[in-house]
Amino acid sequence: MKRLLRLFALACLLSATALGAQDLPGSDPCGAMPKAAGAAKNFLAFGQFDKELRVAIARQDAVALAFLVKFPLRVNDRGGTISIDNAGALKTHFQGVFTPAVRKEILRAASGDVGCNIEGIGYGLGVIWVNPSEQGYAIWSVNRDAVPSYLRSSRNSRKINYICQTQTNRIVVDTVADGELRYRAWKKPRPVMGVPDLEIAKGVGTFEGTNFCAVPIYTFKSGSAVYRLGGGLGCFGDSEPGPPKGATGSLEVTLADKPALDSWCY
Repeated sequence: MKRLLRLFALACLLSATALGAQDLPGSDPCGAMPKAAGAAKNFLAFGQFDKELRVAIARQDAVALAFLVKFPLRVNDRGGTISIDNAGALKTHFQGVFTPAVRKEILRAASGDVGCNIEGIGYGLGVIWVNPSEQGYAIWSVNRDAVPSYLRSSRNSRKINYICQTQTNRIVVDTVADGELRYRAWKKPRPVMGVPDLEIAKGVGTFEGTNFCAVPIYTFKSGSAVYRLGGGLGCFGDSEPGPPKGATGSLEVTLADKPALDSWCY
């Protein structure tokens, strides 16, 4: 009788293990996992990866996070790309890679609220991208600029937010000393060292879109005119023409009830 019970328990255990392996692809929110990987022994499912990631980020545990990273790890921002080649380098540069803003964005994203594209699985506005590796899911890249620019902690820092050149104007959006957004434009070919032809203070910064499609939007009002500057290109459908080559953003100017005037930024 005891032998039968042991055999029954073993059969149940094997059955549960098989079901768990079969359930792994179903837990993949973006279908990024190869079907064959779902049956791999000890393959970490996305749910487990997500839990371990949040604990490691909250504790700022570089060792735990090293098991959730695919090396070399690509770290991107507007200045270019650097490579974190191993766990030792990750520990040394942890605060520079997983900055407070990056950590906040990862933890802010609700579990399961991710974006999907050819890059894999994106958290928040695409601050990290995750894909399956030999041992389960892993972070393949960190995008330090893919976090909201208007965090309270950075409101009072001066910086250049976006530069735009249209066919007729040179435009800059920057953050001034009081943390407010400012719009300045010079008509070509006037040099930008001189007084701008147009200056508007107290703009509003928002984001449109989600994950890798998110674009910063800067809106300024001057009288009845509204200047809306898109500091990125976002995403276009297959049936849409998309931006011209070299474009980096767009400018929309609305004057009272007249049709909007659209220009590409380069």
